[in-house]
Amino acid sequence: MLNKLFVRNIFYCFILTISSGTFLQAQILDDSTKQLYGYHSIYYWTEADVFLNTGAEKKIDSSLLRLQRYGFVYHNNQFSQDLGNWGTPLKNLTYVMPSQLGRQTGFDAYSPYEFNPDNVKYYNTRSPYAEIKYYQGSRGQQSLDASITRNINPYWNVGFDIRRIVSRKIFGMIAKTDKQSENYSFDCFVSHHSENKKYFLLATFTHFYQKNYETGGIKADSGQTKDDLYNYQLEPVWLLSGSARTIDRRYNYRLYQQYDLIDDHRLQIFYRFDYSRRTNRYDDLNLGTNLPYYQQMLNYTGNGRYDTSIIRDRTDFNLLDNRVGVKGNTASLFYSAFVKNRFVSMTQNTYSDSAATINNRYSEWYGDAQLRKYLNEEQTAYIDGKTEIGFGNVTTGSKGNYMADLLFKNKGLTLNGSVWSVSPSLIQQHYISDMTSWNNNFKLQKTNNVSVQYEFKKEKIDIVPLLNITTHKDYVYYSSLGTPSQYTNTILHIQPSLGLRFNVKKVHIYNQFQYNYLANNSSSYILRMPTVVNSTQIFWESWLFKRATLLQAGFDVLCRNSYYAYGYNPLIQQYYVTSSVANPSSFNYVNGYVVVDFFVNIQVRTARIFLKMSNLTQGIFEKQGYFATPYYTALPRTIDFGISWRFFD
Repeated sequence: MLNKLFVRNIFYCFILTISSGTFLQAQILDDSTKQLYGYHSIYYWTEADVFLNTGAEKKIDSSLLRLQRYGFVYHNNQFSQDLGNWGTPLKNLTYVMPSQLGRQTGFDAYSPYEFNPDNVKYYNTRSPYAEIKYYQGSRGQQSLDASITRNINPYWNVGFDIRRIVSRKIFGMIAKTDKQSENYSFDCFVSHHSENKKYFLLATFTHFYQKNYETGGIKADSGQTKDDLYNYQLEPVWLLSGSARTIDRRYNYRLYQQYDLIDDHRLQIFYRFDYSRRTNRYDDLNLGTNLPYYQQMLNYTGNGRYDTSIIRDRTDFNLLDNRVGVKGNTASLFYSAFVKNRFVSMTQNTYSDSAATINNRYSEWYGDAQLRKYLNEEQTAYIDGKTEIGFGNVTTGSKGNYMADLLFKNKGLTLNGSVWSVSPSLIQQHYISDMTSWNNNFKLQKTNNVSVQYEFKKEKIDIVPLLNITTHKDYVYYSSLGTPSQYTNTILHIQPSLGLRFNVKKVHIYNQFQYNYLANNSSSYILRMPTVVNSTQIFWESWLFKRATLLQAGFDVLCRNSYYAYGYNPLIQQYYVTSSVANPSSFNYVNGYVVVDFFVNIQVRTARIFLKMSNLTQGIFEKQGYFATPYYTALPRTIDFGISWRFFD
């Protein structure tokens, strides 16, 4: 039964939103009823837009489309695997190409939840602007986002974003208030340009804090099958409630500057400073009771290497990235060249005097060049080539790192080819824990990709076929032993997909189909992903109350086939390759599922709200639920509510 307070809050917010239309209209109109401020009076850009001298000022999204898809499982339109609840570790269902050379931390399970400096929006506003987003789930899930920005004068803008995500456990709980995760994210940003726009400055500070209370997943009794594990709150778990937790804390400082040496951006110098500090912790304060969970990993010691009562693992990273170079453009050409130095350090210990420690430091050097030729005046068609090469010796870690990328875009056709040779992450090479340790010397990972996409767009129909072909050589992964390993053969991944949109009068259908074929993937299935993933939205859309309210009502359907899924290891915060026995009854074999959500989206002036019943079909066709990850059931049927409200004055 739904919590009465939850239902009451939904009702009040709905009435408040509907009744606020007149107020919102008066708020942004002057005496002559001319609209002064609104979506037309605010623009934004990112650091990449400034770097490329595009001059583009983008408008914020005012549509209702996909409003109900607020969860991070749909992050960047990439479907992800999590532990079945809000704020839990994420991993893309399919492989994602590298984005940066050199040694990375390797702790990325919570990265989608942070404010990434690369994606921070810098605004140009004619009036103060604010947006509040609030999402509430009926099983204790809650998310709050707020953004505020304003121009101090035509040349300076400041603002900040905050986010808070909390969730309660859906299985293995002792009390109804038992938390599953807590997430706090914050950024503040400043942008400035001179009157003649010869000088630009962008500055950002971000902070991220994540705490996840680990359960180890459902503990199945002997003789139980997967179908016996859908009692949710009553299901026992491996780790004693409240005893084990993961903490991920991050700070980042970013400063970007550029100056025109020759007018009209024909020759510029630029400098970017980026410093981040990260701390990852894993604490288990009741190792004696929880020991059977860790003993499932064959490479883990029997009862603790340094302390038999608790685990207190901590890893600290410092990453300093400095880059300086020249760039510029003409009417049809953009160029850039720069030198980059990365200083990376990793310190790791287990809070035990008898434990060994890791204290590694590296200084990496790279050269980068980019050339883009525009094929039309609008700069929407172009050929873009860029490369980055590491130089130095083996000790610096940058030697052997390289990437090259060639991109062609014109009239709906996109061709892309890239090659990457990237260092394994810091944690894949070295790690010390109370339960295990390793000291590896893995080869660089090599990934090649070719993709072809064509966008066929008409007034009432869009068809977007896409073909991705990727090869992986010397791929590093985490095994069921609890430690990393390297697969030296070449894996081939072919991924055709098809995007489709069409509407018949007031009925709209959006569909995204994806197929995955893997060759030479070893008997252990090193790369794991479902063969078929399909997402469909079908909804009715119409204006109501003399075009004062826009309404969408329909269904959101996500389905995928059965496959051997990655398991999750909380000690090292990594998804790993589970043992794969050719047996569909195996707990590591995640059965296929179809999840149907019913939603209603409403827009009244600058307020957008939704009401959604998730997992509508639970219990139909003898399916009592589904597993997001082996031993982690996904959320059962819930009613979710959300509101996004924007203020322009």
